[in-house]
Formats: sequence, structure tokens, C-alpha cells
Amino acid sequence: MEINERKTKYMATYTYEHGRNAGDLRIENKTCEAVQSFQYMGNIIGNTNNNNKCIKERIMMGIKAYYANRQLVNSSLISRSSKLQIYRTLVRPVVTCGSESWTLTMEEERALAVFEGKILQRIYGSVKEKELWRIQRNDELEAIIKGENIVRFIKRQRIRWLDYIERMQDTAIPKRCTESCMQ
Repeated sequence: MEINERKTKYMATYTYEHGRNAGDLRIENKTCEAVQSFQYMGNIIGNTNNNNKCIKERIMMGIKAYYANRQLVNSSLISRSSKLQIYRTLVRPVVTCGSESWTLTMEEERALAVFEGKILQRIYGSVKEKELWRIQRNDELEAIIKGENIVRFIKRQRIRWLDYIERMQDTAIPKRCTESCMQ
């Protein structure tokens, strides 16, 4: 096997915030650089197993995707159900890409819910109640989308991914890694 020094890097992971600084790894006459984080398939993987930075970046990408499709969502010619479908097919996948590997904290779940709530507020707008206009409450929006919010979607994706891993051959690396973590 030939190691490309320029492309090969390594990262040690820690369960606490201030892990020791790993130095460069030397294999025979090749040196591999130690890194604190790297980007893989659009997700930032860090050495502390913290997804916060990745999730914030994904939310920003979702906002950009929303504004790229703003003309469709703001159009009075398109029904609200079609606008919701636009959100679910063009915006939410941008945010949830790679979410199968996320472990969500309450703060991250809240940030995702706030993002989705803002999008839904723009889609469904205000309601008139006793001669006064007001924005719809979160529970009203939750009823409209029938409980299929972004956090539940991510949790379903994680279960689907685990099911996919369970059906893999015993020699597959993802299955071996998952089984070793569960023991």
C-alpha cells in the first residue's frame, strides 16, 4: 500500500472538550498530519464528537436554499401545501444531509426547530383572529404539518440507517464499527 503524505491526515477523538493535542504520526519514512476536524461528505467531523458547528453550518445552507427558492415560496399562485412540499424536497434535505450520524443535544434540536418554524411561518403566514392579525403559534404549525417536524425526520433517518447497517454483511466496516461501539 502506498501512502500519499499530502492527502493522508489523521484525527484522534475524545469524549471531553479539551483532549490532548495529538502530534504528527510517523509511519516508516512518511509523516501524517494530525487534525482537529475535517469535512467529509459535507459534514464537519471534529475530535470531540460535537455536531454543533456542523449543524449550524447546515442550517445556514438551508437558509440559503430557502432564499434560492424564495420566489416559489412567496408566490401567491402556489398553494400552501405545494409550498410545504417545496420546503420538504428542496430545503430540508440540504439541512439534514448526513444527519444519520448526528447525536442531537436539546440545544441543537431547538436550533433545528427554530429554523423550521421560521420557514413554516413564511409559508403559512399570519391568521386573523377577532379583527387582529397574529403569527401562528408553534403548536398550530405542528398540527398543520401533522407532527412531521425536522427533528423527528432526523431521528427516523437515523433508525433507517441503523436498519441498513444491520442488514449488511458481518465483514462490512460500518457494521463492525457499530457493533464494536455497542459492546
